[in-house]
Amino acid sequence: MSSSNTHRLAGIVLPLFSVRRNNDHGIGDLIALREWIDWAADYDVGFLQLLPVNALGNDETPSPYSAISSIALEPLYIAMEPWSLPGMKERISFDVNDAPASQYPSGDCLVDYPKVRRFKYRVFRKCWSEFQTDKVLEGLRNEFEEWKDQQDQWLDDFACFKVLSSLFGTDVWWHWPEQDPNNARGIASEYEDEKEFEKWLQWVAFRQFGRLRKYADYRGVALMGDIPIGVSMASSDVFFERHLFDTDWCGGAPAEGAFSQDPFTAKWGQNWGIPLYRWDVMAHDNYAWWRRRLTYTAAIFTIYRIDHILGFYRIYAFPWKPTENEMFLPLSYEEAAARTGGRLPGFKPRGDDNAWDRKQNLIAGDLYLRVLLAAASGVRVVGEDLGCVPDYVRPNMRQLGIAGFKIPHWEIDSDGRIIQGDRYNPCSFATYGTHDFSTIMETWNDAYRAVELAKKAGLFKRGVLADTSSAAQEGIRRDAANSLRLLNWFADYCGVDAKSMICPWNEAVKNAMFLALMKSRSDYAALMWTELFDLDWRLNVPGTVGGTNWRRRLPVTARAARRLPQSAWIKDVIVESGRVPDASLDMWEQHKIAPSQFFEVPILATDLEEVQRYLLQTNYH
Repeated sequence: MSSSNTHRLAGIVLPLFSVRRNNDHGIGDLIALREWIDWAADYDVGFLQLLPVNALGNDETPSPYSAISSIALEPLYIAMEPWSLPGMKERISFDVNDAPASQYPSGDCLVDYPKVRRFKYRVFRKCWSEFQTDKVLEGLRNEFEEWKDQQDQWLDDFACFKVLSSLFGTDVWWHWPEQDPNNARGIASEYEDEKEFEKWLQWVAFRQFGRLRKYADYRGVALMGDIPIGVSMASSDVFFERHLFDTDWCGGAPAEGAFSQDPFTAKWGQNWGIPLYRWDVMAHDNYAWWRRRLTYTAAIFTIYRIDHILGFYRIYAFPWKPTENEMFLPLSYEEAAARTGGRLPGFKPRGDDNAWDRKQNLIAGDLYLRVLLAAASGVRVVGEDLGCVPDYVRPNMRQLGIAGFKIPHWEIDSDGRIIQGDRYNPCSFATYGTHDFSTIMETWNDAYRAVELAKKAGLFKRGVLADTSSAAQEGIRRDAANSLRLLNWFADYCGVDAKSMICPWNEAVKNAMFLALMKSRSDYAALMWTELFDLDWRLNVPGTVGGTNWRRRLPVTARAARRLPQSAWIKDVIVESGRVPDASLDMWEQHKIAPSQFFEVPILATDLEEVQRYLLQTNYH
């Protein structure tokens, strides 16, 4: 629920693939995140917001919003150190300057998923072999067996799915030669050791995540997870529990017109390729699939964000898969309908065209969200409610205590003025953008350049943008007018003179913009890590695949970040805006536990037993 009766918190959006530490083997891992938790606690950052951490497909740039399981975690995030990975005998030293090509990603600040996957899985398999035979690890083997017994069908199905994906060369299950789930389980049963390996990876991942959650709680830093509205069509869930999903339609979002850089998104919308839910079928067991998903999420995170919460009320859907987008791009609506048997993209199960449909959508969304809240009571919830938002959604979210988003330059009143942060409902999440947005620096500088271009074109008369009779200059004038409006909104939001904001993005602008954001009444206010460290990098461009999407990495470790001025800056902004977390939550500071008590080993475990086991195994001094 909303934290309106607790401290207002400031956070950093920090995807797990982005974090960096010494010896991280090419992608962010849980030891790196532990170091960032320490950084957050020391600089008054109240929460770290991750993107989804569920198991990814084998794409070169896999999207965390298209997971192959609603429960399973991504093994690439497992920390590979002897004190954290059972069965690992020796530490694999990793130096970015002399690492082999098979080990290090191409580009210092980009993840190379195929190379990282090959390298880490070679290590995982060696550790799995040691884990099965080393007498010292007998107690952990018992723990692994107990953990397996505590899981339901999801674990065996996921292990089968991974085995079959490897056997058939793809996780696109509708291309497999076997389509019957029971027969597929029989085929996978012939590869029992491989199934056990996949289950072991999940045990290691959940074990590390669970201990990290305890450590974050110990330091008084909330970990914020992310629940996508859907799972990948090519997922274990959809293959083995097909009766829960409508695979004839793919969920997405409506067309964005001129706001999108992608032609398909501009014309047709975003086709995410996720199946729709058969809510009526799910109701038969009281939405057990969703309740299971939330139970596992709440075990790792103290806050979670529901991605595209609008989809619980109604979702925009396509009658074709994303692989067919290119074919449909040039077609008219009539031509597209001829290819699909009369079906066209639109809202499902109904639109918002009349009062009755809107009421039914509200009733449905309210019911489903109450199921989610009840499945993990006490966990704070944020809903990403951006896009084409019906008027009944946000009042319902506030009633449920789900914090909706506040993008300041999208919050405009009926008089055309930006709404001040002190007017925000506390049950909200304030930010200038998400992982799908251009950075606020780019947005700002684009606006400034548009104004400057109009000045050079002579369209300003006595400091005022004038009309033009030139058709060639009309576009320049229109862009400048929109940009001036945006910069004036920001100046108003920050409480500064508008003329002082007609400049490129700089330190003064950054101070004014983020201090105003943090001073808002919203329970939560967040920066992207790129914004914190003044990097004009975008994490994802909707409607596009590949490139740098989901690959950007921090250029510094958490330890190195302590020496950067941005760390002191964020602490000052948090203090000035009154978002300092409750100091009583940081047990580390209360008990003054020194790192030396943990042998200065960057462990994940907070208990000494596992560290001592490692020391005995390796004669570490």
